[in-house]
Amino acid sequence: MPFFDFHLHPSTKGMFSQDSSKTNPWQTIDIKSIPWAIRWCSDFQYIIGSQSNFSQLVNAGANIVCIAVIAPERGITEDTFINKQAKGTLSRYLDPVELEIINNLDTSPYRMILDDLKNVIMNPGRFGITDKKIILLNKGVNYDIHDHSSIYVTFTVEGAHSLGNNFDKEKITATDVLHNLDDLIQQGFPILSINLTHLEQYNFCCHAYGILFVNSENFKPVQKEVTEAGIDIIKGCYQRGIMIDMKHLSLGARRFLVENLRKQADVQSVMQPLICTHAGFTGISYKDIPDYIEYKAIKNAAYSYLLWNKPKLYQSNTFTSFNPSSINLYDDDILAILQSGGMIGLSLDKRILGYSEPSTMPDALNDLVFEEEYISNQEKQYFITKRSLGNKMNEEHCITTQEVLEGGSVNPEVSFYHLCHFMSHVLHFIKVATDNNYDIKKALTQICIGSDFDGFINPVWCCPTIESIGDFKIKFSKEFPGFARSNRDVVKLPADFDILQFTNQLFFENGKNFILNRQAI
Repeated sequence: MPFFDFHLHPSTKGMFSQDSSKTNPWQTIDIKSIPWAIRWCSDFQYIIGSQSNFSQLVNAGANIVCIAVIAPERGITEDTFINKQAKGTLSRYLDPVELEIINNLDTSPYRMILDDLKNVIMNPGRFGITDKKIILLNKGVNYDIHDHSSIYVTFTVEGAHSLGNNFDKEKITATDVLHNLDDLIQQGFPILSINLTHLEQYNFCCHAYGILFVNSENFKPVQKEVTEAGIDIIKGCYQRGIMIDMKHLSLGARRFLVENLRKQADVQSVMQPLICTHAGFTGISYKDIPDYIEYKAIKNAAYSYLLWNKPKLYQSNTFTSFNPSSINLYDDDILAILQSGGMIGLSLDKRILGYSEPSTMPDALNDLVFEEEYISNQEKQYFITKRSLGNKMNEEHCITTQEVLEGGSVNPEVSFYHLCHFMSHVLHFIKVATDNNYDIKKALTQICIGSDFDGFINPVWCCPTIESIGDFKIKFSKEFPGFARSNRDVVKLPADFDILQFTNQLFFENGKNFILNRQAI
């Protein structure tokens, strides 16, 4: 049974280990090495455990994937907690010497990812693997659906900083990024897309705040939209037939890209589709944003604080919710991707899909669940578009702790509740297309799985690793028609909707066809 994944990181966790003892991307990480206190009190073991190493991909039948390559960001590698763990039992995976190298401003991020591509991803023999191989999906390479010993790959670069010659934010340039992009292509690596930014602020564009377990000022957005250097990178990518992945762009950067830059004549002449390889949805449109936020200015800071209450739209035995933070796609973003002929990969990160860990304190049962984020002061106008804020921050429109608890308070029940959050995304995708008179049949070919496995995510418990993808597909096919019927007052499926056909499209055909069509460009 073949599967496709638009965004995963099979070798990223090994980038924190030394070359002489490189973490094997074909071997499952031993979570027993994680200190028991951390395993006991958090999801850290699920975050650091293997979710999509190459052996897991082979076992799952996921033999065509888009691999994300990324240089670690120093806001993480300089973190006190991370470095403390590196000196203890986790040194096998977090080598203090390697962290020191990454934290040197003169270290080349590009050389790091190139070494990973050549000596880790493309060198299974180094790890004693002789009966499996990685095949680069360059032009002219034929994909064999029946090849169960190979993984066919293309790549996305997550963060233009990964193509820089150093980690010094004052020195990295668009010229360096594009030069190294050309070098990567000339060395035979098929590059499908680039995220202009990731979690840390570089001088390319403003980014969406997106990391909670590490506290660093480096992760707070302070830029505005897209800089001249960022525009040069976008144009350079389009000229090379490489797409821009909208994930991690700030709201202002996304709107500038769609509403301004892509309408310019020199960009129109080299236009490429918009994509989001690992997406969650907010459940709302741009115009709805003020209704779900509290805003707080921060003294002497270039950023501000937002508290979001979480929209609830779809339900089974209880409501699911969406994460409305701007790292996720608003309805307008979804439509822009559809109209461009692009593709959306649905993330399997439970927080991105809108699930929140509930408080079990009795006095919190009626509280509204919330998300927090920071936004650049220079992009405040994209969020504060009405005089009054928080008009829908109430139980009618937003999910409560009690409703989250009703979704499942023990592991097996939460697994189904996570599935419901995923199905809510599929329903909402159909609703956005329907409400905007977009061809539904075409829209149903523009969505796939983009798990973000091994990208340091909290995976949904209905599919904690890629090896669970087969069961996940069966559960979705079984449960989605009933879930859709429960929500038919909000959105209706097309009259000729075929659940088996769509399930095969969602889990394999759509992504595979998109990749192979791009392969010829």
